[in-house]
Amino acid sequence: MKRFTLSILLCLLLVPARSQDRLYVATDRQAYLAGDPVYCSLFCTDDSGRRNGFSAVSYLELISTDGTVAEAKVALFNGRGAGFFRIPASTPTGNYRLVAYTARSQAVLEGSRMLSIYNTYSRARVKDGVSFVPADDYRPYSAPETQDGVQLSLPARVRQDKDVTLVVSGLAQKADLWVSVFHEDGLEQLPASEGLAGFQHGKPAGKGDRPGEYEGEIIYATVEGLVSGGSNRDDQATAILSTAGSPANVYVGRSDEDGRISFYTGNIFGDRELVCEVFSILGKQGYINLASPFTHPEVPAAAPLVLSQAQQSALVSRKAALQAESTQLDTLVRFLPKREDLLLDGITPIHYHLDDYTRFPTVREVCVEIVNVLQFSRVNKEWTLRMVVSDGTDSRRFLQDHILVMMDGVVLPDQAVLADFDAMLLDDVYIYQQAVALGGVIYNGVVNFVTKKNYVTALPFPDNVRVVDFKGVSYPVAYPGEVGGSGPDRRQLLYWNPALEAPAAGSVRIPLHTPAYPGRFRAKVEGWLEDGTPVSASYCFEVE
Repeated sequence: MKRFTLSILLCLLLVPARSQDRLYVATDRQAYLAGDPVYCSLFCTDDSGRRNGFSAVSYLELISTDGTVAEAKVALFNGRGAGFFRIPASTPTGNYRLVAYTARSQAVLEGSRMLSIYNTYSRARVKDGVSFVPADDYRPYSAPETQDGVQLSLPARVRQDKDVTLVVSGLAQKADLWVSVFHEDGLEQLPASEGLAGFQHGKPAGKGDRPGEYEGEIIYATVEGLVSGGSNRDDQATAILSTAGSPANVYVGRSDEDGRISFYTGNIFGDRELVCEVFSILGKQGYINLASPFTHPEVPAAAPLVLSQAQQSALVSRKAALQAESTQLDTLVRFLPKREDLLLDGITPIHYHLDDYTRFPTVREVCVEIVNVLQFSRVNKEWTLRMVVSDGTDSRRFLQDHILVMMDGVVLPDQAVLADFDAMLLDDVYIYQQAVALGGVIYNGVVNFVTKKNYVTALPFPDNVRVVDFKGVSYPVAYPGEVGGSGPDRRQLLYWNPALEAPAAGSVRIPLHTPAYPGRFRAKVEGWLEDGTPVSASYCFEVE
């Protein structure tokens, strides 16, 4: 945690006063069905167009003139990010803008992405956002083929259900790229954005009105149920925020004079349940409400989405593919580095896997019979957990106070709930016999009881505790185009890699497997060289 604080201070000293974040977002395609996943690749620059690695998290919103329909958080690492989100099945048909921003920038149109979304389950449409044309008058958009600083090569005609290789080459320097290969089925209507090259020469984005998030997302909350305001410190409170499933995600915040709390995290990945507990100096009962980090900007009306009878075949194929691929997210590959929290970094725990021992009914009996470095004792008629440590001379001493006790990564200040907890629901016990600093408090050790199915959220928490659903930062993932299921291969997306590292004067060979239907497909690549020069290419081929 000391490194965590020092890195924040260092960033505050090094960030130029006039520097601001500018975000460019790319997606695997531009036309989707409601219910589809959207895979994203982000580039973060400063106001001069150079890679900017200060911010650790970005915010995405899918917006029409009717408002925001989807939100996502994407981690940034050295100016690059990758993630995905699902378009809600209730999303009305229409054209949408995908905007990205950080705490250091406002959500602006520059660098955003226009997406067309079709809802095949509902007649709902964006207000004034759809027009109808006869089949003979429908003209889908098809981008020109280009080769700008990078080359794509693949046979112009390939057979169905065959292995082929896409080659990326022609780079003058090492490059950081995104690559997508997808079915161009005639649903695309919007011209592609001006690309990364045009973005780098565009105008700076507006500055955000929040502190920079250099290590990860800052979670804001308000304290309810306590007397707030004024300068009376007795009205202030301390809150602990922890997540089910990860013992490293523990954060402490203190309320300010307006009853607001800030938790400085190292980015919490995935959608989780947060357990938030509030303690007031006077012992008053209170709880916290988390604030949304999304700004919900207004966007101008997009061109209407054109609907035509000519699209029927493509929509039927897309719908069949979406139903077949509903479980394909399980095959995604995580590969980008993540900024990790440092709470337990470098500490080797004592580990007890309870299935290796004779089972006992309660946690208190487990500590007596198996986990002999932990002991329960009564203090003021309540059970308190002690950690037993050696001082190196075979004598023993007890650390009774300031032990951070957790279950499934959730802090349990009331250790009495552990004593009679059903030990048959436990899998493991991890004991960290080293002092850790958390929110200005030194704990003499950490204990984490791991249950079989995150049973911690079913515990009877007091009124000052809230268990809330939390949308964390999206995992950085790639889609390798694996063929799954026993039915015909109807994949519309053949490949997606949001951060491909390519060598200079060499090539990258990407294996593809063509689907079991004919059609026109497009391969796209975009990114920047080591010196920041943008490169891009677009290439079409036929599956017969």
